[in-house]
Amino acid sequence: MGFVVDKVSEDSFYENLLLGLSKVLEKSPFVSNLALKRYPGVRQMDIRTWEHNNSIALPEDLKCFFSSSNGFSYTYDFSYEAENQEKSTRQGKLEVNQLNDVARIYGYETKNTAQIEKVANKYKLILSRDSKVFELCTVDENAKVVLVYINTYSNPTIWLYTTPMIFNHIADDFTIYFRRCIAHLGIPCWQYIVSNKGLPEWTKEIFLLLAPGVLQEDKNLVETPRVVIEETNVIDPAVFLSSTNSNHGLIMQAMQQAKSTKEKKSKTVPKKQVNSKLVRKHEK
Repeated sequence: MGFVVDKVSEDSFYENLLLGLSKVLEKSPFVSNLALKRYPGVRQMDIRTWEHNNSIALPEDLKCFFSSSNGFSYTYDFSYEAENQEKSTRQGKLEVNQLNDVARIYGYETKNTAQIEKVANKYKLILSRDSKVFELCTVDENAKVVLVYINTYSNPTIWLYTTPMIFNHIADDFTIYFRRCIAHLGIPCWQYIVSNKGLPEWTKEIFLLLAPGVLQEDKNLVETPRVVIEETNVIDPAVFLSSTNSNHGLIMQAMQQAKSTKEKKSKTVPKKQVNSKLVRKHEK
């Protein structure tokens, strides 16, 4: 992520957006068929239209994201053979809906007053008729990642929405959520880490084979929603800024500036880094 060129290619933009994740995955003998769908950014007019139609304002990081890439889809196949069993293949993915597919969802319970309560080390979401919930992506047939506005003027937060009508807090904003996707290598159903149900057993198996260190660190990440951390591996919202003239040139400049500003501190969830050494160790 630390290089500067006069004209940055689209390949470099996505590689930097993924913080080098593709290089980590390529080294694993269990991973194949890496695929990235490229979407052009939307116009500011399209964002304003979406906001007007839904009577809310998107947060700045999501506006920047959709201005640079109207949605995101990065997938790969994870294949392995358990003892005395047939070969199993699962699809890992980092996915964000296109703007027009960030649709409002209904059917959840509402009360007179909306609020977020802290119960022990977790958060409980209470919604009202003024609250709005939008789908960012689908996890599986029973869960979605959603953008939640407890009221029209609130800053939205990111939650896992599962049946039957249960919300589990994932991140305070989209930037943190996207970083968590990368930290968990897009392993399928990783979002269940925040739910009472927990991870499926087959998801745990993938973590143990692909990045065992991630699960060991997840407890602190889930239980401590905000601490002061360093800039390392933090996705600054500026990385999503786009220019109609320079084709992501401003994005790379912003990323370089964010990296070089070591004295700056940001309040976000605990830092999580992909442990590529564990992946290489397994290969041996």
